[in-house]
Amino acid sequence: MRSSYIQNNYGEVFYDYVKKFTPELIVELGVLDAYSTLHFAKGLEDNKKGRIDAYDLFEDYQFKSSNYDEITRKCKEIKSLKLYKMNAFKVHDQYKDNSVDILHVDISNDGDTVRRIMKLWNSKIVDGGLIMFEGGSLERDEIEWMKKYNKE
Repeated sequence: MRSSYIQNNYGEVFYDYVKKFTPELIVELGVLDAYSTLHFAKGLEDNKKGRIDAYDLFEDYQFKSSNYDEITRKCKEIKSLKLYKMNAFKVHDQYKDNSVDILHVDISNDGDTVRRIMKLWNSKIVDGGLIMFEGGSLERDEIEWMKKYNKE
């Protein structure tokens, strides 16, 4: 599994957030190999409520990506999960204001991505809800593609 979250065991963090906040709706933008998706879903199953809608371009993304059919097979037993192949910057139209408890964004994040997502999703998040972005550390700013494309 190819996830930057594995080395720091972020799966437990995602699971714990779900257990503590008992969300009705989680939206995930960016799935890759479903590491975070599976941990969010495990928390929902243990809570016995809620759902996760996960979006990715899958094999249509030109950089590091996964295959929609493979991820669908990997996640087929998870009843609380719905997978969609869709552009992350168009997904917000699928949701009403104040309807999303947790938004997780892992789509090659940079400063522009954060600003765009906040503008599109701010009204969709419930009061007290969470928006979680992958990245944001000084270490992250030094990875190859951030430097190559002069991203902030």
